[in-house]
Parts: sequence; C-alpha cells; structure tokens
Amino acid sequence: MTTTNLIVTLILFQKDFFTRKKRVFTNIRLITRNTLNYLLLKDVMEILEYDIFKNSTNSMLITDGSELVTIPKNGAIAKREGVSFRIDPLIMINKERFISLRSVNRLLNVDFLVNRKVKRVSIRQPGRFIITIKGDTVKKLSRLLNTSVKKLLSVNKNLKEPIPTGIKVTIPTIDFNVISQVKSSEKAKIKREPEKAPAIIALGKSLIGTRYQFGAGPYPRSKRFDCSSFTQYIFGKNGVNLPRTSSSQARNGRRITQKDIEAGDLVFFRRDRYSDNRIGHVGVDIGDGNMINTYKSPPGVTVTKWRSPYWLKRYVTAREIL
Repeated sequence: MTTTNLIVTLILFQKDFFTRKKRVFTNIRLITRNTLNYLLLKDVMEILEYDIFKNSTNSMLITDGSELVTIPKNGAIAKREGVSFRIDPLIMINKERFISLRSVNRLLNVDFLVNRKVKRVSIRQPGRFIITIKGDTVKKLSRLLNTSVKKLLSVNKNLKEPIPTGIKVTIPTIDFNVISQVKSSEKAKIKREPEKAPAIIALGKSLIGTRYQFGAGPYPRSKRFDCSSFTQYIFGKNGVNLPRTSSSQARNGRRITQKDIEAGDLVFFRRDRYSDNRIGHVGVDIGDGNMINTYKSPPGVTVTKWRSPYWLKRYVTAREIL
C-alpha cells in the first residue's frame, strides 16, 4: 500500500445566492493512496461549511442546513436524507480521519481537480458531475440526485448497466431561467393552529439582523442561524417541532399551492450552491409576498420579497405547518 503526503493550496470556486466567490485555503494536507486522493475530513467540513449534528461511535451526522448526511467511520455505506449509497471508506492516519475526494463529490455535490505538479486542489461548487463507484445503478443514482431515471438518462445517453467505476455522470439540473408558474389550486386547507402564526412571525422579526452562518450550530450556542435552524427555532419556541434541515421540513405539514400560501406557511426554494436538485432554502411567509428568512450576512435575518423573479425561478413548494 503506497501512501504519499503533499501540502497543497485549495481553491474553492463557489456559486451561491447572487454571488460567485473564490476562496483560497493554504497548508492543506493531500494524501494519495492507491490512486485515490484524500483530504482531512475536518478540513473538508470547515471549507464547505458543514457542522456536526451528531457524533456517535460508528458514524458522524453532519449538516449544511439543507440536508443531513451520515458518514460512516468504518465501512462504505453513507446516507443522505434517507438515501443510502456507497463511498470510499475513510482512512485513519495518526488518529485523524481522511476522506477521498471521490467521496466528497458524491456526498457534498462538488467537483474537484488535483494538480500535484503545482500543489493545488481546485473544488467547484456546485458540482456538474457525480463520479461512479462499484454498485451504482441508474435507479440508485437518480434517487441520490433527486431526479428521475428518465431525466438522468436524457443527459447521459451512453449510460448503461453495469455502470463502470470512476466515470463522470452528468447531473440533470433544474433550469433557473423558467419562472415557476402557479398551478391550479387545490382546495385550500383550514389551518389547525392559525393563532400561532402571529407569534412565530413576531419572534422572527425580533431576531432581524442576527448573523447568518451556513450549517449553524444550535442558536443558544452559536448565536447564528442558517435558513432552516431559524425556522426550526421560531416554530419550536411556539410549541411546533420542525426537523433540522430544509429538505426534511419540506416533507412536513400539508402541501399547498402558491395561491393558497398564507402568513405562517413555509416556502421552499432551490439554491444556486447545489446542482443535484435538492431543496436548499426555506423561509416563512409573512404576507404580501414577503418572507422572513436568512441566507447571508449582512443582512442576516431579514424580510425578503419572495414573489419576485429571482425567487420564483427557484420556487419548489410550500407547506402549511400550523
């Protein structure tokens, strides 16, 4: 087993809300073992802004606020919001855990390029491809990428089973250039606890200006919110329990159409940071096409006009929770 150790510069090219950023990280350890490249797991989490949600003997549960990702400390079966898939097992060197860049690609929706000659690793977020591993099938990949088999095959016309290991499969993405249309309305549901909406909104407004942190830890400790920890906090303080991530919150309550959205309902959006069609943002409707939410600092927690072209292009669904 051949292992090499190299200190590199890591450059992150990142697309997110309204911006494109380039961030540079120095003195990053790159391990190469049996042709696979590995980074220190804690470096990956810091660079891509993931927080440890739970840490057990056998696995780590991490989140960026959009999804929960389970990484096994031993073994090759990871999980993302209930979808199981294979990764390269972590390796231990001097009691530190390293994760392969191929696994980072599969877990966290980024592409990478290693240039050992100039001692540089480039990471692009969001990723355009997913790198295959032994055991992948078209059905499994479509579930992992939140898409259908038909859409996956439409952009990968030569993809056939058995799928070879180590090939790049193009991720079918949602077109942000098309504004989401209001669909024909279902009969509006009657809220069970509508009296809680004003208190939830009032608490949210009292927190305006609270700083944003992607993958924020619990508010009492971090004094920061990301979009879903914010909604979880203001609903929880009013006796309504929500799960931690925007993807999980989007599976709660009752689905409603755009025209039936009222103050206190949750509205969900895709986010430029991801190409794998996941829900990436949530806010609370407060009436007049506005939502209270948080997505960057400044402004931190703020009121945003969600019935606008930018947000309607990214609109996914709405949920009546109360």
